[in-house]
Amino acid sequence: MTPSPLSGVRILCLAEQWPGPYAGLLLADLGADVILVERPGGGDPSRRFPGLFASLNRNKRSVTLDLKSSQGHASFLELVDTADVVMEGFRPGVMARLKLSAEELRLRKPELVVVSISAFGQNGPLAGVAGHDLSVQAAAGLVQVPKGQEAQAAWSMLPLGDIASAMFAALGVVTALLARKNSGLGSTIDVSMLDSLVSWMTPFLMPPLNKLPTRELPPLDPGYGLFLTADARQITLSIAGEDAMWRALCQILTLPQFADLNEHERSSRNKEIIPMLREAIAQRPFESFYQQLKANSIAFGPVLGLDEVLSDPQMRVRGMQQTLVSADGAHQYVRQPILMDGQGGSIHRLPPALGQHNDELLGNAKKPANKAGA
Repeated sequence: MTPSPLSGVRILCLAEQWPGPYAGLLLADLGADVILVERPGGGDPSRRFPGLFASLNRNKRSVTLDLKSSQGHASFLELVDTADVVMEGFRPGVMARLKLSAEELRLRKPELVVVSISAFGQNGPLAGVAGHDLSVQAAAGLVQVPKGQEAQAAWSMLPLGDIASAMFAALGVVTALLARKNSGLGSTIDVSMLDSLVSWMTPFLMPPLNKLPTRELPPLDPGYGLFLTADARQITLSIAGEDAMWRALCQILTLPQFADLNEHERSSRNKEIIPMLREAIAQRPFESFYQQLKANSIAFGPVLGLDEVLSDPQMRVRGMQQTLVSADGAHQYVRQPILMDGQGGSIHRLPPALGQHNDELLGNAKKPANKAGA
């Protein structure tokens, strides 16, 4: 069997909740030995939501350490001696107060990669401020409520700042490990949830800085939206400036008067066009319309409920749902999305119980990292 890409890499994860655990999940599925270093008596606060914890912490091991105690501190440093990466998610300054700052850890082990994930970053006026996803989204410009109003915005169901920072943290880890091959030295990585979202916001922030027009998102193109078919099923069209797709759609829907409009023309007339588009689509059954869109290479997609996503034929073919069979039955998971030579990583270990691997790892920290699948 081909070794997993990150086989032999050991990561100590002190980060909790979502960003650190999701970054660790991506790396663990690709073969890294990810060890959760949790506080005794409760562990990661997300354990109080078993479904959330299980979603983000498969393929990992767990030890409990009181880092404020001399014994816990010493045991953690023994683990550091065996590790390639330490990932933490405390507010800036906490690791220094624990005498476990990146500088101290890398002085002990120069080849160590230390990743810090925080809401606002390790410096700046907001560095010491606690901030969860909503606050970070608002600071990045994603929460648009008219000035002076206290309206309830339509929050995203996904914690975008958490996920963005997790993905940049995972990218930072593999980049630092690659750089270490050349230099022999580790890196200190500062990942901010706010920076991560601001990076994602580049198409909105950069054009005004350079006096360039901003692309409207979502597009004003009338062929971009959600529509009801004759049998009251929902379907999305996602034509975003593709004139050839628009002409093909107008042909299918018998709307020749709009077929030759370019993106600017139809966007400026979208209030006129959209009602007629909805009326035409409402006369077509979902299945036949679906097939026509597919045959004409028009951008579209079904609208699925959460209970339908993984049973959709596309997801089944892609193998996004994976099963891990253990002594207590079958457990279903969603694989990480990277396919390397057709393989999407390995799911081989259930989420750990709190401190499950204390005997295995503490006091025996000088053992080498387990290979993937061990």
